[in-house]
Amino acid sequence: MTSKKRWMMWGAAGLAVVVAVGSGILVTTSMDRAEPTPAAATATAEATTITATVNGKGAIAAASTASAGFVDGGRISTISVAVGQTVAAGQELATVDPGPADLALEKAHGALTAAQSSLDAARQTAQAGVDALAAAKAALAALAADAPERQSTEGTIRDLTAQGPTQRDAVAQAEKVRDDARRDEAAAQTARDQTTLLAPIAGVVTAVNGTVGTILTGGQSAQAAGDGTNAASATASAGLVSIADVSSLRVTASVPEADIASVAVGQTASVTLPVKGADPIDGTVLAVAPIPQSSTDGVVSYAVAIQLATVPAGVRLGQTAVVAITVATAEQATVVPAEAVVLTSTSAGTVEVRTKSGKTKTVEVTIGISTPTQVQILEGLRPGDTVRLSTPTAAPAGGDDPDGQTPADDGGSFGGPQ
Repeated sequence: MTSKKRWMMWGAAGLAVVVAVGSGILVTTSMDRAEPTPAAATATAEATTITATVNGKGAIAAASTASAGFVDGGRISTISVAVGQTVAAGQELATVDPGPADLALEKAHGALTAAQSSLDAARQTAQAGVDALAAAKAALAALAADAPERQSTEGTIRDLTAQGPTQRDAVAQAEKVRDDARRDEAAAQTARDQTTLLAPIAGVVTAVNGTVGTILTGGQSAQAAGDGTNAASATASAGLVSIADVSSLRVTASVPEADIASVAVGQTASVTLPVKGADPIDGTVLAVAPIPQSSTDGVVSYAVAIQLATVPAGVRLGQTAVVAITVATAEQATVVPAEAVVLTSTSAGTVEVRTKSGKTKTVEVTIGISTPTQVQILEGLRPGDTVRLSTPTAAPAGGDDPDGQTPADDGGSFGGPQ
């Protein structure tokens, strides 16, 4: 009986040990499965080139456009060009019926002929008066002082002298009439010439606003070469034929008001077209609008005109273009990831720097160029310094240790306890 009780006691004790050991194994296994605290991310300050850009979107446009129309209008007789056709300066575009212009020119020519005849007659009369006066004076000089003809000759001289101013006025008036007739004939000739419409510039025909037989009202040709920041300044008034000079192209891009202060004339830009495989095109900021564009969605933007350095093959007017304007750049600059800097102002901040002992210290820095991913450090860091990134790291499940306590601080060092 005693032996049996002793065996039962040992058995119970053994079971207790097994349970304890088993419990220990469970505890140990549970602790082994707890995830360690992730190491803090770091980066090394580098000496490199940093570039800040401002982005915008716009459309390809010609630097110069023109619209050709008939000055005096008329019925269209011929149209010699079509949309998309390339034309040279001075090339014939269209004609209107020249009949009315021919009649006007004939009338002007007749008036000039008559005016010239009147002037010739006035000059002959005036010259005859001058010659007669000279002859009378010569005859008087040849007469003796007591000659009977002397008195009549003196009277003739007086009459001829008195007629001189009138004759000279008649010549002057006839000259004025002749000059007016000349101008009228020149104007009539110009009107006749303008019944043939010529291209004012070389380029591509972008519009033909009429057909043969259409009667047009008069409208002067217009040419525009705006800077691209004002749509009205870069569009010629509507005429029969519109032409765009595609040998020089620009992009008028909309830039948000938050970025416009850093954009200036002369800055370089990269222009990208939404064409598969298209290479970026170099450009230069030509003009920045002083007032914002109208906006219907509450977003304020400013027009920035960018001159393209080259005309890429296959580009089309009106094509969408994305621009990246370089507003600042620095070479051999000390640069760190943006996540490493805590800003205290637009030009200053703090960075956590790892020391030789493996700890960290907070360093105040002066900031230069900033981009969404990088920051230039003007003062406070050197290339090769290791900085701590402020990107949040994942915490253990539940955010606590298995015992329910928050993990102790590691003293600010990288990678957990040293």
